[in-house]
Amino acid sequence: MKAESLICCAAGARARCKRQAMLCATLLMGLLVWASQAAAHLMPAQQGALHVQGPSVLAMVALPVSALNQVDDDGDGRLSEQEVQRHLERIKDQVQARFRIFNADTPGRLDQLQILAEEDEKTPPLASTSAGLTPGAGATYFLMLMKVSFAGAPDSLHLAVDFFGSAPRERQLTLKVTRGEDTEAVVLTPWHNTHRLFQSPLEVLVDYTLLGIEHILLGWDHLTFLITVLVAATGWRYWWRVLTGFTVAHSITLTATLLGWVQVSAAWVEPLIAASIVLMAGLNLVQRSAVLGQRLLIVFACGLLHGMGFASAISELGLHGSYQWTSILGFNVGIELGQLLFLLAVLAVAKGLRTWGWAPVFAQRTTGFTFERWVSVLALAVGLFWLAERLIA
Repeated sequence: MKAESLICCAAGARARCKRQAMLCATLLMGLLVWASQAAAHLMPAQQGALHVQGPSVLAMVALPVSALNQVDDDGDGRLSEQEVQRHLERIKDQVQARFRIFNADTPGRLDQLQILAEEDEKTPPLASTSAGLTPGAGATYFLMLMKVSFAGAPDSLHLAVDFFGSAPRERQLTLKVTRGEDTEAVVLTPWHNTHRLFQSPLEVLVDYTLLGIEHILLGWDHLTFLITVLVAATGWRYWWRVLTGFTVAHSITLTATLLGWVQVSAAWVEPLIAASIVLMAGLNLVQRSAVLGQRLLIVFACGLLHGMGFASAISELGLHGSYQWTSILGFNVGIELGQLLFLLAVLAVAKGLRTWGWAPVFAQRTTGFTFERWVSVLALAVGLFWLAERLIA
């Protein structure tokens, strides 16, 4: 009897444990579903979070529907529950191919991928489609939940993202990445869609220095302004002073804007940058020779405007989460190196023209107009065009 009692008690204990385990599993599953739905509702558009834990990376990102191909059957720009169910595998394939996580050159092994779409809070009651007026239910963004794993803890984690929508607000993706105590903010765009995570301070400095060089050499409005400054007078004494004044000025507003101390709309800054080109080119044409003190003051004032323009550009790329000051320093250094490279290129071109005899002949045919004055005429025309374009826009 005692043995039978013990057996019954053991069986009862196993049954209770089994029921408790099933209850816990059910509660856990419900909690995960609730968390996923809450995240789908609360995650802001074009934002996301990545969490690195051991060999695994967990990602939760709100992505635009307009970036998907061949899933919006009714063409209303929204993703309904029926469309998700109908094209789930196609959506997963596109996300997997265009949102990639690597350790060095090794892609992560996909362990889990979920797609959740929740109707937008402000959905229009009716939407016009080819079939007439139909309910406009659906989501303009969907939530992607992904888990990838590596053989060991990743030490050179990379992101490569090519998942951007058609609307202007959908051309930037902001991610918050955490690994233990480390936190990093990442901003990706179609022009800057790869990023290495958790870099050393030196690597951050080098990366942002290269970004600064790239920005100044591809920034046609900044280069046009610089050339109007450079051709106004000759001599390293003049060039060194005006470029130093420009550097100090734009460094002040670049830093202040990035740190949130100064907030000025790009709708004001961009036309004013074009106006600075018009002003400097006009002075070159009106004045026979540049007055150094006057030019320094004007260049400094214009440099404050251009610094806000630089800040707008780096804001699209984002500062490094852990090394903000290193990011700012590197970007500033890159701009200065880019300016120096541009100055050397201008001097080389001018010397080549004079050596080959093009500039003197050009001057004789234009009744005394020098190469420098023609550069100012062209800069004035381009500046006026940009000013009108930016004011209208």
